[in-house]
Amino acid sequence: MKCGLCQPGAITELNQYVSADRIMPSSCYTKRKRFKKYLMRANRNQSANTVPPETWRYLIRHGPYKRPEELYRRLKAAKGLKRKCYDSLPLMCSHLCSTKVPSLTSDEINHAMRQFDIIDRHIQRNGEPMISYLFCLEFILRKMNRLDMIVFINRIKCPKRRRMYHERLTSMFASEKVDVVELLRMFN
Repeated sequence: MKCGLCQPGAITELNQYVSADRIMPSSCYTKRKRFKKYLMRANRNQSANTVPPETWRYLIRHGPYKRPEELYRRLKAAKGLKRKCYDSLPLMCSHLCSTKVPSLTSDEINHAMRQFDIIDRHIQRNGEPMISYLFCLEFILRKMNRLDMIVFINRIKCPKRRRMYHERLTSMFASEKVDVVELLRMFN
C-alpha cells in the first residue's frame, strides 16, 4: 500500500478486504468470443462445471451410452431438466459414451478462428444479420474436412434455415478475396 499504486480500502461486513480503487474490468462480448466458446466446447476445452450437476445425474442414471446420438436423444427426452447443455455434448460423450471423441489441434483451432473472422468481417461490412454460431461451426468443420466432429455438436434441424445459412456462407467464402500471405499462413 505504500508504493502509491493503491488507496487504502475497507473491510466489509463479511470480513472481505475491498480496495477502494478496485477497477472492475469491462468485458466486451464479441461475436468472435462467442464463436470461440462454441469451438472450445466442441473441442472439450471447458470445465466439467459448465454442465450442471442435475444434468450429469440424469445422464448417469439413464446410461450407459454407446454413441453420441443416444446421449443426445436422452437429453431431448428429459422433461424436467432446465439446462440440457447441448453445446457441451462432446464433454458429456467423452465421459459417458464408449465412443472416442475427436479433438482439434491448436493449428486447426487457429484456422477455424480465421475462417470465422471472414464471416464476421463480411457480416459487419454488409450489415447483414448474424448466422447461427452452431451452423457456422458446422460449416467451418466441414470446410476443414473434420466430419468426425460433427456428430458431437448440436446442429440446426430446420432444412429451410440450413439451406439459407449454407447459401449465405458459401457466397461469403466465394466472394472473399484471401491474400497470398493468408493463404501461405493457412498451409504452413
